[in-house]
Amino acid sequence: MKLLSLCTIITLVTSFSFSSEISRYAPEPSGKNIFVVGEDLTYEVRYTFIKIGEIKIKTLRKFIKDGNEVYETRAYIDSYDGLPFVDLHSIYNSQVTEKFLSEMFIGLDKHKIGWRFTKYDFDYKKRSIFVQKGFKDNWKVDFEENVSFSENLQDGLSLFFFARGNTRQKKTYDIPTYLNETTTLTTINFYNKSEPVKIDALDYDIDCVKIDGLVRFTGIFGLTGNLEGYFSNDEASVPIKATMKVIIGNINIELKKWNRNDWQPPRKS
Repeated sequence: MKLLSLCTIITLVTSFSFSSEISRYAPEPSGKNIFVVGEDLTYEVRYTFIKIGEIKIKTLRKFIKDGNEVYETRAYIDSYDGLPFVDLHSIYNSQVTEKFLSEMFIGLDKHKIGWRFTKYDFDYKKRSIFVQKGFKDNWKVDFEENVSFSENLQDGLSLFFFARGNTRQKKTYDIPTYLNETTTLTTINFYNKSEPVKIDALDYDIDCVKIDGLVRFTGIFGLTGNLEGYFSNDEASVPIKATMKVIIGNINIELKKWNRNDWQPPRKS
């Protein structure tokens, strides 16, 4: 299915150098204020000067599961009507722990014949994923299987929050990511240098830090390959701007609207 990139709301560069320290994925609570119930971020997607769609990411609620705090998050991905080369409508739900692990993922993708769903239930005690696929109408399942795994995993949307939780350090992670019924590694390089970033929604430069890396799967809009993005240089670590390479070429993703308590993008002095 066409996902993530929602970390990947963060991204592209055609060449990059890795940070000096490379680590396998070992998630821990970041101490940052990443998860805020009610947070609502809207991004505009552009191909050259053409506005092609929006991505909305929400944090819906917090609950306790097996003694752990879990956050329910959702992404809406929609292309604008009337475009000749893209017609994309998807909804992704991910339940993410405070350590940025995926507990459950449900993806809905609109096709000409109806909405298809994909569901992953991650059981870390049994080290197994229960996979189901089918049609949304009447939740008709036409494929299911149990998949074993050996390492902690991310789905596309939980990876978005993992990236936010690890900004403002100089480090590289190879992150096992389960997408399209396949486990791959997503490499993300984090940097701690402050950089100014400009977006249309504000009349000042935003104080940001950079990430880049490598995506080894095919995600939304056909995303694959190298990635680059900028996050707010504060405790919220909100993705601000990105460029990424997709099937049709390079697209730009930029923060358009936000609702997060009293948060505003930090000004670069």
